[in-house]
Amino acid sequence: MTVRINARLDDELAAELEALRRKTGQTLTAIIEEALDAWVANTRTKTAISTFEECGFVGVAKGPADLARNSKKYLKDSLRKKT
Repeated sequence: MTVRINARLDDELAAELEALRRKTGQTLTAIIEEALDAWVANTRTKTAISTFEECGFVGVAKGPADLARNSKKYLKDSLRKKT
């Protein structure tokens, strides 16, 4: 079974797609299928933590055990010490 898809691309992306078609000699369908296959494979293997790690948002820090529950209290205490 095949499914026909219509998509709207901005001029820049359409130009990139056309350049890929000319460079590789592949059809637009083949290029899009390959891109979607890669995206699906990448998405299946990703977890929330791996996404954050790639973006540099995950690290290690020390703090009180109840920091998540009492973050506002700790923030206020910290700000009071600075004034």
